[in-house]
This record gives sequence, C-alpha cells and structure tokens, in this order.
Amino acid sequence: MTMQQKGSAESQSQDHLAYWVGSLASAIGKGAGEQLASTGVTPCQWAILEAAFFGNANTLTALARIIPVDAAAISRQLDKLQKSGLVRRRRLRSDRRTVRIELTDAGLDLVPKLETCIRSNNARFLAGVSAREQAVFIEIIKKMLKNADYAVELESQE
Repeated sequence: MTMQQKGSAESQSQDHLAYWVGSLASAIGKGAGEQLASTGVTPCQWAILEAAFFGNANTLTALARIIPVDAAAISRQLDKLQKSGLVRRRRLRSDRRTVRIELTDAGLDLVPKLETCIRSNNARFLAGVSAREQAVFIEIIKKMLKNADYAVELESQE
C-alpha cells in the first residue's frame, strides 16, 4: 500500500460512525479507569456496583443484560468484588438456583465516592456541550440502539 493509499484509507475509516463511537467509548472508558484507579475499582466493577446500588440488576443474568461484557467476565469481576468485601452473593430461598447480588456496607459506602469519580470523568467529556446537546445526543443513541434491535431496556433505566 502506498503512502497515498494509506492516507486515503485512514481518512475513510475516520468518516465511519463506528470509528467515532468506538473512539469516544474508548476514551471515556480510559478516563473512567484513570479516575477510579485510586479506589482500586475498575470501570466494569463500577458498572456492577452501580447497578446493584440503584437496583437496576441484582443477578448475574440481569447484570449481563445491561453491562456490555459477557457473563463470564462479570462473574470474574463479581468474584473480585466479593473478595474485596464490596458485594455478597445470596441464594434465594424460593429458588436456590438464583443467586442475588447484594452490596455489603463497605460497598454501599464506596458507591457515592465512585460516583464522584465518574461524574468528574463525564464532566471532562461534556465540557462545552450544552444540556440540550447532551439530551439530543442521548436521544440519538437510544434511537440508534432501538434501530439495531438492541436488547437493552433503555426505558427502565430512565
């Protein structure tokens, strides 16, 4: 591939939606990791703790529906969070096959501190973006996910 072809291929790839969405997601994830680093919690672990804290998901299956990683990865992160004393797993008496995820007191105390880190990261990315632009951007993302038949229950997260 010549330098001209390479330059042309790079500029074409930068015109694709996936390039920009992927770049943004990667940058936000990296920033979140940097903000959370001092707490010892990863962005994936934060997503688990946040979902449990706000009652959005309290089983592995429910977590796998709302966190964009596979169930095995979530299970590994739950193991680490449990060893850290931030979550516990409890079997339901009514259905011993179902394991409920609960935050410990330490987990409950930590979530607001983690949320501060995430808000700081979000503020960095949203600097100069009006509230109206943010709302429109979120609506566009929701519409695109709906168009793609995404199985995320966006309405229940509002």
